[in-house]
Amino acid sequence: MAKPRILAGSAKGRTLETPDRGTRPSPSRLREALFDALQFRERGRFLDLYAGSGAVGLEAASRGFRATLVELDRAAAAVLRRNARRLRLDAEVLQADALTIARARPGRYEVVFAAPPYALDLATIFLEIVRAAPVKAGGVYLFQHPTSLDWASERAHDLAELGHPLERISRRRYGSNQLTRIAAE
Repeated sequence: MAKPRILAGSAKGRTLETPDRGTRPSPSRLREALFDALQFRERGRFLDLYAGSGAVGLEAASRGFRATLVELDRAAAAVLRRNARRLRLDAEVLQADALTIARARPGRYEVVFAAPPYALDLATIFLEIVRAAPVKAGGVYLFQHPTSLDWASERAHDLAELGHPLERISRRRYGSNQLTRIAAE
C-alpha cells in the first residue's frame, strides 16, 4: 500500500510515515471530499478520534485547523508525533482512549471525525461520541465506516432523542467506505 500524502495546505504533497500495523488510512478520495465539504467552514478546532495513521487529522492541521489527534496505540501515537514534527504541523497528539477524550471535552470542537477499527461495534461507538457532545453548536460530526453499515438509520431513535433527527444526517459513499455527517445545532 502506498503511503498516504497530505492533499492540500502547508504540507501539500508530503508523505506520511504510517505505523507498521493496525491502521487503515482513510482513502484520498474520501479525505478530499471530506475537506471539500469543510472548505468554507471557519478553521477552528478539529478532533480526530481513533487517529491511526493521522491521514485525516494531519490533513486538517495542514489546512489550518487546530487539530487534536487521539490514538490509543503507543507506537501509532509516536508515529503521529513524528509526522507532525517533520511536517511542522501544529497538532496535539494524545495517546488516550478516544471515548474518554470525547467525554472530557464537551462543546470544544467545530469538527469531530472518527474512523474506529471496523471490527468494533461502530454504531455504539458513534452514538457514544454524539452523546458525549464534543462538537459545539453549529459544528459537525463526520463518521467513516463501511458502506454496508447504516448505523444512523439503525440508531435513528437514539439520535433523535439527542437532538439529531435523520433529516439533518447525510451519507456519502466512497468506494467501500461511507461518510456519515451529522450537523450539530
